[in-house]
Amino acid sequence: MNTSGIKRGLALSAITALAASGAALVGPAASAAPGDPTLVAASEDGLAFDLDEYDAGDITVTVTDALGAAVDVDDAQDLQYFWTVTPFDGSPATVRVPVAGTDVETTEVAGEFVVPLPSQEPGTYVLSGGLGPDALGAKAIPSKTLLTVKAGEAQVVFDESPLLAPAGKDTPVEGSLELEDGTGLADRVIDLELVRGTAGNDPVADAGFLEDPPTGTLVLTRQVRTGADGAFSAVVSDPAEAGQGTELGGSVLADTAATPDVGDADADATLSLDLVSETLPAGGTMVIGDLGSGTPGLPLSSQLLVTAPDDTFDTDDSQPGVQGDGDTDRDPVVGQVYTLDIDKGFFTTGAEETPSVPFEKAGNLEGLGDSLSGLTDADGLVGFAAGIERDPGFDDDGLVTATVTATAGDSTRTAEADWDTAQALNGGQVRIVLSPASEQDAAVNPALEGNRTYYDVFTLDQFGNPVAEQSVPIDYSGDVDNFDYSEDFVTSDFDRSGDLWLVSFQPGAIKLTGTWDAPTYLYDDAAGNASAGSSALVSGNATAVFYELDFDRSTFAVSSSARGVVATGSAVTETVRVLDQRGNPVRGYRVDFFRAGPDGAGNGEPRATRVTNAQGRAFYTFVGGAVGKARITAQVSDGLRLRTLTDVVAFGAPINARLTGANNGRAADVLTVKAGKAAAGARVTLYKVVKGKRVPVATRKLDATGQVQMKAKDRNRSRATVYVALVRATSRTVADTSSSKRVR
Repeated sequence: MNTSGIKRGLALSAITALAASGAALVGPAASAAPGDPTLVAASEDGLAFDLDEYDAGDITVTVTDALGAAVDVDDAQDLQYFWTVTPFDGSPATVRVPVAGTDVETTEVAGEFVVPLPSQEPGTYVLSGGLGPDALGAKAIPSKTLLTVKAGEAQVVFDESPLLAPAGKDTPVEGSLELEDGTGLADRVIDLELVRGTAGNDPVADAGFLEDPPTGTLVLTRQVRTGADGAFSAVVSDPAEAGQGTELGGSVLADTAATPDVGDADADATLSLDLVSETLPAGGTMVIGDLGSGTPGLPLSSQLLVTAPDDTFDTDDSQPGVQGDGDTDRDPVVGQVYTLDIDKGFFTTGAEETPSVPFEKAGNLEGLGDSLSGLTDADGLVGFAAGIERDPGFDDDGLVTATVTATAGDSTRTAEADWDTAQALNGGQVRIVLSPASEQDAAVNPALEGNRTYYDVFTLDQFGNPVAEQSVPIDYSGDVDNFDYSEDFVTSDFDRSGDLWLVSFQPGAIKLTGTWDAPTYLYDDAAGNASAGSSALVSGNATAVFYELDFDRSTFAVSSSARGVVATGSAVTETVRVLDQRGNPVRGYRVDFFRAGPDGAGNGEPRATRVTNAQGRAFYTFVGGAVGKARITAQVSDGLRLRTLTDVVAFGAPINARLTGANNGRAADVLTVKAGKAAAGARVTLYKVVKGKRVPVATRKLDATGQVQMKAKDRNRSRATVYVALVRATSRTVADTSSSKRVR
């Protein structure tokens, strides 16, 4: 309770060392027995209070009996106590007052001692104390923690500030009175005052507080009390009207008042209050001005206009009739809540970022993000500007269309901004990159000497977006004693189809350098002012590496399309493949194919001569017209050296494998395989088919007549079993699989 100008207490000790909180008191330290007197501490201002509310005498310690009644000790005993203080800001962490020992309060009135708060530092205060012995050394009460309170400089905090409230409705204004650490001050009196807005569409500002309990009359001042957590609230009501107008520029002032038996925390705060239009009025429209087209790095400006039908907001219920504005134009909607979103690029103030460096590249617009929200002005307008820098959408054609969407309630409107890199502000670089693998003749980076390497040339603006139709001379340097190229001048474009190629006929590295005489747009000063200059050279480069083929370390292989014994009359393809020491295919090697058999002896002349293709492959196809083996020899040459490869293909007569068997009840299944005399001696495997899979059950050979009988235990009893037989190839016949046979 703050009722006088008495000093607020002793200064907080600067010593941060914490002495033992259980310092012994004079006299016995035994615990009090049940029914013995005890000490009870109390705070007149509650367990949390503002330092302005504190007054000497607000904190007391009383000696009480078992029933809670005060016990008068007749000044025969003293209160011995100390405080432990933990500041809210953590500096110092904790202090003890006094640093060692205890303070002593000798004055007692009817069992009550007054204990002063030791400082005015915002924080948590813990009071510990006990009662010293009487003259006979008896009746002492041991020290213990008596009271914990929080004290500091209270502040009024609004839950939502500024507050945008819908016009024509009731809106709670909520806040709290709290200390620095967020502890609320309970049961405090707060005066609220509403200042009505002077701007907006409403002809007469008429919002006010609802009284509690409501009386139907709106008032401009209210007095409220905080709850247990320090929170308070009141309701601002705006009368609903036809053609609901907005009230802007209002405020709510919250100021603490004197709370009986506590005092005044001396805290206040002001809340900005706008009564706004959240949804479009009946017949309201939004229009976004044309954004046009522009260049990355420069702003495109436009505005959003929100209007309602003429005379929507000038209805005054206090006067008869409608007070028109003297024209038939649509009325601007003042204080309309809007949101603007952009899907590519960003919103900007339209100004350059500052401070800027003279002669450095300009076009660095201040960014405001991809979403804006707020209220329309007195003309129903919202001005805005859009900008863009790097966007992948420019990569295919240099064009990007950004969509701006305006939203008010459930209503939306869109507009487009068209961006084009053609008139770049500043050249960024020349970028020379390898063309895609689909455009290359063979492996590149490195490439085999004699193979071409294809490159694409791009000119990029300062943000990395491609700019087409720019002239770029190309210079070659490095190992250029024996090389060739397609272009020494290119015009940049957007595609990747190979702008130029170069080839070296010896191992080494060749550097390509492209130079662009690019436009400039530079800062003139540190204030963000800029102007276009003449031009400046920018460049970029790439390096093509070529290596020499090592014949001895290359890989040569021959493979056949034949698998096992092939039926006579079948076509077989032999494939030779050559890979160099890096695993890349070798193109242009001569391959001579020689064949002996199966339909006649070979001779000294090749049956076919081929050249390896881009995949390093050469092919030879032939038909085996007789039973027997064909021996294929392939000689691979680079013109100086030779590598010989061989392969063998077996041809056999075709056979017809047949499987028969009769139903045999529960006895073993007996099946016969026939393939003709040509297949005599061929190995046969009998399979049963279980759930679509073949399971082998027996293996035998065909007899001299080309047949064999095989048995399989019948495990299905009365159900049928499906069988199939595989007759394997011999030196003179091919393999064949029979049709399936079902037996019981």
